[in-house]
Amino acid sequence: SVIAGTELGLWKFLGTTTNIYGLSQTSSDHGAFLIQLTTLIVPVVQGIMGVPIPKKIWAAIGLALGGVVIFTQDPNQSDCASLEGDILCALAAVFYATYDLRLFHWGKLVPTNELITTKMVTQSFLALSMLSLFGRQETLNFLSDTSADDLKLVGIVALWSGLAVNCVAPYLQVSGQQAVGPARAQILYASQPLWAAIMSFFLLGEACGIEGFSGGALFLVAMFLAATAENPDPNCPEKECEV
Repeated sequence: SVIAGTELGLWKFLGTTTNIYGLSQTSSDHGAFLIQLTTLIVPVVQGIMGVPIPKKIWAAIGLALGGVVIFTQDPNQSDCASLEGDILCALAAVFYATYDLRLFHWGKLVPTNELITTKMVTQSFLALSMLSLFGRQETLNFLSDTSADDLKLVGIVALWSGLAVNCVAPYLQVSGQQAVGPARAQILYASQPLWAAIMSFFLLGEACGIEGFSGGALFLVAMFLAATAENPDPNCPEKECEV
């Protein structure tokens, strides 16, 4: 469990760190959609490994990827998006996809509580180590000069990220992904950009044009296909079967 949790913590740390730096250089919509390249990476890797995946899932993956391409062409995002930020978010998607695949593997071998607890401890240790090495002075300056309102905001964000995103969600993900399989789960995860687009419109004032709405529509169709995909053959001869 120590090896499994440590590995998962490393992949999640790399993905989260790269994603944060990417989001700081691009729009929230771009970042959210590019992260969903995991929708393509995970099933492609599974397919290479010989895992049979229903045709409807492949169709959903194609539509989801098309939604990513169309959405990132939205001219309304050009004032707050950058190529560097988009590349970092795409790299984060690679790390997250690796995490999802390894989670599916280890989730069948290690009890959930031990697996996620070790993963969280590893991720926290790496994050604090990076902060102490590269951001110690900036953190001290921020704490000494910031207002009470800013500290409250940072505390709320840290609590949400630590408790909801990195504690509760991983526990749910282990059981859920074991039940439906990594490829089908990726289509469900693809709803994240839709929520990000809606929230960024109301909270950040980011606009969304025809391309953005078209890309979002493709994601909705993709999720519908994934939800209605046929069940695999229960007598599948492969060692691992997508479900």
